[in-house]
Amino acid sequence: MKKKFLFIGVLALCLILIFAFVTIGSATPTTTLDDETLAEKALTEAQMIGLIGTPKAQKTARMSLSEWNMLIDADLGMDADKFGLTPDIPVFVLAIRGNVEWRAPGLPQPGQELIERYDNITVVLDARTGDLIWVGAYYPDHPMPVVVP
Repeated sequence: MKKKFLFIGVLALCLILIFAFVTIGSATPTTTLDDETLAEKALTEAQMIGLIGTPKAQKTARMSLSEWNMLIDADLGMDADKFGLTPDIPVFVLAIRGNVEWRAPGLPQPGQELIERYDNITVVLDARTGDLIWVGAYYPDHPMPVVVP
C-alpha cells in the first residue's frame, strides 16, 4: 500500500514539473528587447518592404499597442486575443524618412505599371519578441503617426 502511494506521489510530482516546464517555456516574455536590437529588426523589415538606401532621418518610440492604435485610429478587432494581441503589449516603433518603393506581397497588381513611391515608412514591432505587428507608408501630404522631420 505504501509503495502504491509513493508511486502515485512521484507520478504526480513528475506531472507537475512537466506542466511547469511546458508553461514556462511557452509563456510570452515579460521583458522587452533592447532598442538597438529592435531598431535593427525594424530597419530590416523596412528594407524588405521597400526602403531604398540609407534613411534620411528616423525616430523611435515605445508605447503600448493601444496607444499605437489610437495614433492610427484603429482597434484590435474582435479576434485579436486569438492571436495574442492585447492592448497592453509593449511595441517599438521605427519611423523613417527616406525613399520607399512599396513591395508588399501581391504588388504590383496585374496591369499596374507604376510602383507606389513614398518618402517614409513606419514599422511597429512587438517589443518583447521583435515580431512584426504593423508596417505602413504615407504620402508626403499625409502626416506620419510618429513625426519625423
